[in-house]
Amino acid sequence: MQQVHINRLGVNSIEFDTDSVELPLSPGEERSFEVVLINYGAPTHVNLSVSDSLRENITVLEDNPYVKHEEYIPLIARIPYDGRLYTKGEVYITVGYGSKRQGFNLNLGNPGPNETGFSVDVDESLYKPAVQSTKSKSKSSGSSRSSKSSSIFGEDHWSAQIPSISMEMLGSTFEAISPYSGRILKIIILLLLAALFVSFILSLDLEQFFSFYNSVLYSIMLTFLMAYLLLRLPKSKR
Repeated sequence: MQQVHINRLGVNSIEFDTDSVELPLSPGEERSFEVVLINYGAPTHVNLSVSDSLRENITVLEDNPYVKHEEYIPLIARIPYDGRLYTKGEVYITVGYGSKRQGFNLNLGNPGPNETGFSVDVDESLYKPAVQSTKSKSKSSGSSRSSKSSSIFGEDHWSAQIPSISMEMLGSTFEAISPYSGRILKIIILLLLAALFVSFILSLDLEQFFSFYNSVLYSIMLTFLMAYLLLRLPKSKR
């Protein structure tokens, strides 16, 4: 039985003796319980309704009684044979022509292991934490330091192998370049000199140097230079 006090604290106030009502029912079982409406003010209509989860389980025999002082409203609760073993919902009390509504919890059936409020007795010995020796602590601290870098990623992860891969690539690159380092340095110096020479030539006014007769002279000098290089090349190979 649930007592509901109306207009006790003020106009359209609603109070419940308990916030939750438990009805232990088995599948196929039906039971009735009463909601007692106690009115401390002027006579008024009170509406009783249930939440959607209880619509198939609760039948309100008088859902809109006229309460002068005290009224007993019976509710029929049932659990079908193929229904849920435990059903939770709310029973709503509405007064003031819909201006104020409050509800209390109604739980039907027997809660299982997965339901809220189910508790299991546990031996107190299970609450005690396991004691570790100093040796095991030192070993664990040492292993944690050594594996600190691999705790986030495994040893086979690509990010853990980046330093070794990069060092191997740099070493092989230096080994491949070292026999030709002198030649490469000479080539770089020649390229820099050629770039400076070209930039110097481009900055000059070359029209006066490339007249017809000057061009013929330059071509003759270039021909002699190429002939000299071709004659010197076989001797240098010997």
